[in-house]
Amino acid sequence: MKPELVDHFSMNEVIQLDVMEGSEELFDTIDTLFLKVNPNGSLNYCNRVCREASGYSLEEMRGRLFWEVFFPQEEGEFIRNLFEEALEAPYRSSYENQWRCREGGFRLISFTIAALFEKGEFKNYSVTGLDVTKLRRMEEELWQYRTDLEDQISQRSMELLDSRNRLAGIVDSAEDAIISVDSKQQITLFNIGAEKTFGYLSREVEGRHLSMLIPNRFHELHRKHVQNFGGSEKISKRMDKRSEISAKKKDGTEFHAEANISQVTVMGEKIYTVVLRDISERKLFEKQLQDSLNEKETLLREIHHRVKNNLQVISSLFTMQRLSTDDPDRLTLIQESQHRIQSMALIHEKIYQSDDLNNVRFDQYIQELVTDIFQSYEVYPGKILLQFELKPISLHIDMAIPCSLILNELTSNTLKYAFPGERTGNLLIRINQDSQDQLHLLFEDDGQGLPSTIEMENVESLGLRLVRVLTNQLRGKLDLKREHGTSFSFYFPIKKP
Repeated sequence: MKPELVDHFSMNEVIQLDVMEGSEELFDTIDTLFLKVNPNGSLNYCNRVCREASGYSLEEMRGRLFWEVFFPQEEGEFIRNLFEEALEAPYRSSYENQWRCREGGFRLISFTIAALFEKGEFKNYSVTGLDVTKLRRMEEELWQYRTDLEDQISQRSMELLDSRNRLAGIVDSAEDAIISVDSKQQITLFNIGAEKTFGYLSREVEGRHLSMLIPNRFHELHRKHVQNFGGSEKISKRMDKRSEISAKKKDGTEFHAEANISQVTVMGEKIYTVVLRDISERKLFEKQLQDSLNEKETLLREIHHRVKNNLQVISSLFTMQRLSTDDPDRLTLIQESQHRIQSMALIHEKIYQSDDLNNVRFDQYIQELVTDIFQSYEVYPGKILLQFELKPISLHIDMAIPCSLILNELTSNTLKYAFPGERTGNLLIRINQDSQDQLHLLFEDDGQGLPSTIEMENVESLGLRLVRVLTNQLRGKLDLKREHGTSFSFYFPIKKP
């Protein structure tokens, strides 16, 4: 019996019957078996997990006795006794046994039977359980594997200690340095790989203390490490948990090494074996790789900086062009083009100023962009109340630039047309990321509203056409409302770089 497996879903106290009524759909959503059993032992309900595990449908089980459906006849009496035990405090009984399936197979289930009461009067039972078939099989396989492995290690250790030549033939074929020491830290084995790594011959180090291969400043730390490891029950530190250490060659030079230590007790004495690899070349390569990466990041940052500067130059050329004309239409076109260029330049500025060269904090960017547009249109304080509801979100540059252009067009349109004359109002911009990894962008004003004659599918305005094209480019969805002003609600799937 293993009741601990079901403790996490069995009741800490007797639950009330009214919790059960009408809860079948809820029980179909949990990941454990759940059955409701009438006082006479007949099945009343079983949830989805139970049906899938057993292969029975609810109609096939309902009305049949629990112990007749799932257990052989010779076990029926024992199972009935479990139900009787549940009628006494603590009003539950737990067991682990094979349940019979519809197609003739069996599943190992750890289950708890609980008595359910209403106003102190017994009404029926609940049975909750976990299918532990795979878990128990894995436990048996792992235990067998561990037993076999320990037997093999023990047998091999004895064989290697009995035959020094045999050991030397195995370890000397390894490229890694393999060093064994006794409980006094005196070297007993020093393979050819160790000779190549440290520069000593085997006869020069055998019988000497291991500290001769360790820099002086690490002697005390090494002593404590071996002492702690020897006092533990671990046989070894697995290869994926290798730790980097510093070692010392015959000529006194130090090098970085990667080491794995193991221990075995033979005839009452601890034998420690270290498998060690010189990783100096790898560390040098990693440093060169990191330097190269840093250089490329610097170049990429400089590219973003130069792109931003070039866009600013183009914007300045437009400013000079504005000085050469008095045509209102031409001035409007020049101003709109400047805003588009500045919105892209601001993206590149944010990129090269950040640690992430691929993504931009779009919530921070929006405030700066929209504020700049307000200033360029010289909106006097109090005319339009600008409100932001921005959740922190980072966008890849390929998504951030189209979104910034959309915001630029909508903000410009609002400032030009939504609040004519002395009319005042509000502008709300909201962004957040929903549970489906979508960016939700809401742009809403309470101005005079978009004319009903304008449809996004065939709009002639360059700005709104650009909004439509960029929305399609991002595979987004636009919901346009014209009640109490104008509301643009966008949903964009967030791009992963």
